[in-house]
Amino acid sequence: MLERLDDALRRGAKIYGEIVGYAINSDATDFVLPFSTRQAECMNLALQRAGITSREIDIVSSHATATTQGDIEECTALREVFGDRPSLAINNAKSFIGHAMGAAGALELFGNLPAFQDRIAHATINLDELDPACGLKQIVVNSPREMERVDYILNNSFGMLGINSVLM
Repeated sequence: MLERLDDALRRGAKIYGEIVGYAINSDATDFVLPFSTRQAECMNLALQRAGITSREIDIVSSHATATTQGDIEECTALREVFGDRPSLAINNAKSFIGHAMGAAGALELFGNLPAFQDRIAHATINLDELDPACGLKQIVVNSPREMERVDYILNNSFGMLGINSVLM
């Protein structure tokens, strides 16, 4: 559930996280195949709007549909934005729940919110063979990872028709 921060504070609500930045753009190159350049632009715009750098992100909840070209494009974009910083954790909830279509992004974000308190990045499970083009060392594979800190989570949702959205 989302509400304005001042309203939540006024009623004494328990706050699990705060949206500090977002961006939406479009690939417009193909009905189903994503475009890493525009995905990276979307992540960078969200970071800019939040007033933070990619080095401040602790967990990336990837879109990760488990489609060959889709995952390669997203990994290319992630590599461009985040480099190979080992303290970053990349995970995905679709490995637990499947693809919930329009609800996927919200469910994936909710799945990572506990990390703000327990500092544990949940794993991407059922990942037996990682495509070499997706070989990001930051992907949390099959076992959760304890984090030194979790201050910011970036959530990718890259949909059909080239619609990209990023929330943090």
